[in-house]
Amino acid sequence: MSDSRQSYNQRQLAFQELVIGTLIYTLVLGLFNDYTSIVYAKSFSTIFFASIVLEILTYIAFQLKRKVIKWLGRHDGTIYKFLKFLGVWLIMFLSKFVFILALDLVFGTYIRVNGFFGILLVVLCVTLIHRLAYLIFRQLGDT
Repeated sequence: MSDSRQSYNQRQLAFQELVIGTLIYTLVLGLFNDYTSIVYAKSFSTIFFASIVLEILTYIAFQLKRKVIKWLGRHDGTIYKFLKFLGVWLIMFLSKFVFILALDLVFGTYIRVNGFFGILLVVLCVTLIHRLAYLIFRQLGDT
């Protein structure tokens, strides 16, 4: 076994994030479908394809958030801190409406997430599980 650390390029990291995020979305949507009235899906394949769409949209939202933070982070001052907070909040808030609209346009009645707070809860669960998985991944590499 080699002792050198593997460095990954941005394409590899994006692929890893999209694949793991899709699997986590699939898990969360499936559990919400089975045990709550927040998500309704006609089949597992609908859940899986919706997970792909949601993960791509989540990835885009987080990339946009990072760009806003980087762009406004170059400037000093209270107004820029406020604009950074407002920009990030606006992206994260409005993205949920985009998620609902995308699911409705792509899947119609095959999948339904009930309301803004339903999609917010789904995305929150996915984000927490994704961050926990990343934390475990990092801890495994450090030992």
